[in-house]
Amino acid sequence: MSTPSRQVVITALGDLSNLSIVRTTIPDPPKDQVQVRSFYSGFSGTDINMRLGRYPMQKKAPFTPGYSLVGKVVKNGPGCSQFRLGDIVACLTVYDAQSDYANLPQKYLIPVPEGTDLQQATALIADWSTAYGLAINTGRVSSGQKVFVHGISGAVGYATMVLCQSQGAEVYGTCSEKNFAAIEKLGATPFAYTDKNWIQSLQSLGGADLVFDPLGFESWDESYSILSPTGHSAGLWRQPRHLNRSSRAISTLAHHQATSQKSVLLQEEDNLLLYHKRQYELQA
Repeated sequence: MSTPSRQVVITALGDLSNLSIVRTTIPDPPKDQVQVRSFYSGFSGTDINMRLGRYPMQKKAPFTPGYSLVGKVVKNGPGCSQFRLGDIVACLTVYDAQSDYANLPQKYLIPVPEGTDLQQATALIADWSTAYGLAINTGRVSSGQKVFVHGISGAVGYATMVLCQSQGAEVYGTCSEKNFAAIEKLGATPFAYTDKNWIQSLQSLGGADLVFDPLGFESWDESYSILSPTGHSAGLWRQPRHLNRSSRAISTLAHHQATSQKSVLLQEEDNLLLYHKRQYELQA
């Protein structure tokens, strides 16, 4: 039996005029899927880039955005018995999270521990698992290292900074000058990307052991220039156009599908403070 639901729909690629909230119905979950009533869904730059048609290998319009959600299991499809009705779960959905209900593959759901702040759990799913993949799984950050993070005041950059600090690293990074005070308060050293002073500053310190660079292209060469003789650079999302030093460059696309990784974040990083800027109600 279908269930009434509201969902955000990107009707065509482009500006905000192509964004609608529609009333529809969702069918019962098919085999190996679970129907989840969404409490919170994530909203980030990825959703904006999808609306603009800039996200790699994205769906064609129309589609419902929403990269992640936390919600309650309301129906189990055939073959699903891992979760009971009423269980609170999290999922990296990539699409469809910005709706009242979503049918999701059971294998991608993870349980949210009782007592967890559900808004903070929502923030963990995409941004923090990306940062965990970069800092812990790929970078293997350790105590005493110097780490440089481009976009340190952004969602993934902030998470990467905190996780690196939790491993005992000294963290530097680029961000807007309006965010300098906040980054300094958190114990990291901010630089403006545009004036390039960060290059000389890091070189004078002997270079960084790790550089996390989501910018790509020419920025990769600049990031390489601040590495210590044994340092590595990790690039997120984009491949470099010109980088002939592959022995010291790591290109990584965070492995979001590693549900065990996300479980670790939800269950072991409960001492971390996650910031969410704003909450929106789905109204239609």
